[in-house]
Amino acid sequence: MRHPIRFGKYLLLERIAVGGMAEVFVAKAFGAEGFQRLLAIKKILPTMGEDAEFIRMFVDEARLAVQLAHANIVQVLELGKHDESLYIAMEYISGRDLRQLMERFRKRQQPMPLPQACLIVGEVCEALDHAHRKRDAQGRALGIVHRDVSPQNVLVSFDGEVKLIDFGIAKAESRLQKKTQAGILKGKFSYMSPEQVKGSALDGRSDVFACGILLWELVCGEKLFVGDSDYAVLEKVRLGAIPPPRSRNPECPEALEKAILRALANDPARRYQTASELHDDLMRFTVGRGGVFGARQLAAWIREEFKAEFESEQQRLRTWLAAGAAEDRDPARARAAPGNSLPAVIVADLTQTPRAPVPGDPHELPTIQIDDVALAAAEKSRFDVSADRTAAPRTMRAGALSKPLREERNRTNRARRLARYVAAPAVLGIVALAYSLARREPPPAKVIVTPSPPVAADLVIDGRPSGQLPPFVHTLAPGKHRIELRAEGYKPFSATVDVKAGAMPIELTAKLEADHPLQVEGVVLAPSRLPPPPAVAPPPPRKPQAARKPMRAPDNVAPVEQLLRAEGPPIAAATPVAPGTIGYLVVQSKPAARLTIDGRDTGRWTPVPAANPIVLPAGSHTVVFQSADGRRHEERVEIEAGKTARFVRALP
Repeated sequence: MRHPIRFGKYLLLERIAVGGMAEVFVAKAFGAEGFQRLLAIKKILPTMGEDAEFIRMFVDEARLAVQLAHANIVQVLELGKHDESLYIAMEYISGRDLRQLMERFRKRQQPMPLPQACLIVGEVCEALDHAHRKRDAQGRALGIVHRDVSPQNVLVSFDGEVKLIDFGIAKAESRLQKKTQAGILKGKFSYMSPEQVKGSALDGRSDVFACGILLWELVCGEKLFVGDSDYAVLEKVRLGAIPPPRSRNPECPEALEKAILRALANDPARRYQTASELHDDLMRFTVGRGGVFGARQLAAWIREEFKAEFESEQQRLRTWLAAGAAEDRDPARARAAPGNSLPAVIVADLTQTPRAPVPGDPHELPTIQIDDVALAAAEKSRFDVSADRTAAPRTMRAGALSKPLREERNRTNRARRLARYVAAPAVLGIVALAYSLARREPPPAKVIVTPSPPVAADLVIDGRPSGQLPPFVHTLAPGKHRIELRAEGYKPFSATVDVKAGAMPIELTAKLEADHPLQVEGVVLAPSRLPPPPAVAPPPPRKPQAARKPMRAPDNVAPVEQLLRAEGPPIAAATPVAPGTIGYLVVQSKPAARLTIDGRDTGRWTPVPAANPIVLPAGSHTVVFQSADGRRHEERVEIEAGKTARFVRALP
């Protein structure tokens, strides 16, 4: 984002994460008397705005997380809606997620120090124990199971706090959608429990297993469940073959290894029955080693490990806090309230000899000598000295000569004060309006992107993914922007548009060129479309030569004319398939997913357009959708010979 954007009552400062369904912004909230606060706004991508199932899941996440008030769970502040877009407002955590910490130590080829590993996982256990024990107002257990305890969902702040996030797929009795559809696995495969892979009933012990995986990986410095394919990973999780941590890290104490293996027991009955039990054992182990390691020590450690990132984050925080601040602060002005201020009294050097009046002038008044006591008495007396600066007694100023002048002066002064009071706010308003107009950012403009041919395509604006087309209308800030379109079966398209403030919408037609089909072993990705062989002109007549003994061609060699007319093999076919026994598959899904057909990875992602379909033998086939965020969905599809099967799915 080049400039902050108003989003309802919030100011969006920077996008910090984007996925296939939602995006997360750092935002700023304002309040009375200069109140301001940074928070995170998670809002649905425009492409998912019509997906009723995803919206229910999004609302469920907010309804569930707002009930969990714990120091180790990111606080959800609000579920709101702006411009038909749902969003969740939550507290912003300045720090790094556990995946980034693990990657840093993995590059060094060393495990994380044991005190840090035990503290982080112990704090996650505290968060999970709170969620597992949560009850509603009637005292009924909510039955919450997170189901996605993974490194990217654990945040470690620069202040030494450990926070668990993302209850998007958590199981709870109070969810709007209570059942998980058969055959669908929710969560990341490498951090699932055996019962989760098998599709069995889940409780809090499934999250305990995930904590055991985190602890094993932190102590050993490598991933626990890895494989060549998703199926291989799931099979390892299902079997529950856990290498002892000491076989990977000899410095791991036996007591810690015992706790890790107990958390990773394949049978839930042999595990820790609650997350608090694992937390208590980890704390006992840490204290037993003779050292105390808490939030203060964790903060100092992570700031040292991520020193450059921490300094950069502090600079970003200062920039964010300065953005959108109220700049029009009226300075304090002293205003004279009528009747509350005394008039000015000029007092000369009262020790000097008073000058004598000019002879012959009967109207000349004598100079009065006043000391401090007399001045105080004059202030308390009932003198009307608002219109002149003389210290003459009231009886002497009430004559016929002075009264008209005093009344005229009073009227003049009142008119001047009234004009000043009326003009001052008007001038201030004009100045403030001119300043705000000068500071106001130019209004955004709209860009209409239309792919030709009309196929579903991924839109990338200025190098950042912006969802799928449609929708075709996008709002951009004034300036030059790079628009890219990527569609399956077509070459990438890119163009640069110059958006002018307040101008008419820009219409951009992206002409996509078909790309050659890909070839994957065992799966025909596109039907062959070979042009007919060119006509071969008959050879010119040859001069008669001496008679030769004719040569007989072998029986298994076809004549030259047949070889010229013979059609070449299909280019994209991995295995010969009779034309009468094949059909075509066109697939579209939300979000985009990688396709595996009959156990073989096609190498293709949805959408699969009609211009470049997948060609399959007629019959029943198993199609597995694998999204970028780890969701997996399996379906059966029937392919009829010579026909196109269209498959549209919204992944749960």
